[in-house]
Amino acid sequence: MKTLTSVAIISIVSVLSFNAMAGSKVKQSIVLNKSVNAGNATLAIGKNNLASTGSIQIKNARIIKSVVISRSVNKANASVAIGMDNTATTGSVAIR
Repeated sequence: MKTLTSVAIISIVSVLSFNAMAGSKVKQSIVLNKSVNAGNATLAIGKNNLASTGSIQIKNARIIKSVVISRSVNKANASVAIGMDNTATTGSVAIR
């Protein structure tokens, strides 16, 4: 139970930190994700939820003359999305 609670807290913090980039302008920048994940679980349970570990997510952004690099190493991870319209990502890049 302690592990599941820790995973849930880490997932919520990850989502909040990466959603801050929504609606922003990325201009002449380098977005680098050097994530090493071992033994992590990424879960999204419920309606319209998102959980991410070691991921870059940029939504509604204007990306101008920029470089996005993701060097993610994942071992023994589980990404699970349960419910309706859920997304679970581990070590990925999503630009929308």
